[in-house]
Amino acid sequence: MENKMKRVLYMAFLLIVAVLLGGLIGNAVQGASALSWLGYYKTFAFEPGTFLDLDVLRLSFGIRFSANIAQVVLIAIGIFVFYKTAPKLISGK
Repeated sequence: MENKMKRVLYMAFLLIVAVLLGGLIGNAVQGASALSWLGYYKTFAFEPGTFLDLDVLRLSFGIRFSANIAQVVLIAIGIFVFYKTAPKLISGK
């Protein structure tokens, strides 16, 4: 059970680092002509609008997901690195 938790934390760490680095790289190369394709992003959103309006309180719910090419590439690399390094780092004693 302990090894499974270590594997989950290791995978979460790699994915978080991949998303953060991908966002930084994608924003940094938007001005460069040769690498600007890494900064291309697509946004998926669900924003239904306001569903409770009480004059004093307005409640609404929505979710927005945006990912760029650099993030997708680094997430794929992170998953590959996980499967190559996890058995060596986390032994099943």
